[in-house]
Amino acid sequence: MTPIKRSGRSQRGFTLIETMIALTILALVVSAVAQALAQSLAMAHRIKTETTLALLAQSKMAEVESSRELPVSDRGRFPGDFSQYAWQVTVREGGFPQLQKVEVTVTDSLSDTTEGYRLFSFQYRDETP
Repeated sequence: MTPIKRSGRSQRGFTLIETMIALTILALVVSAVAQALAQSLAMAHRIKTETTLALLAQSKMAEVESSRELPVSDRGRFPGDFSQYAWQVTVREGGFPQLQKVEVTVTDSLSDTTEGYRLFSFQYRDETP
């Protein structure tokens, strides 16, 4: 008796089409992960910038509130590491005597948008000595 030989190829490796399908699936997965990572980094940068703007605005508002006299309008830049951020303080009448509306706006000069962070407060000033 002689053993029966199978006709056709052996099943030891992957065919070219199987390899191409596997590489296509791998490429799709890698590109999806890369896109998610890029979006995550962009969102983290935006959140950091918005947090910095809010904290700087609160800092400037506290400085204005603690001063003896409110400025009518003032502007400038923050010192040191925050020199890219500009601030503007505007004081208007609040609708009642001795009530003034204080607006602090902080903007990022390196940002491609012109919007910043605005903070409003109403200040009561007793004018009796």
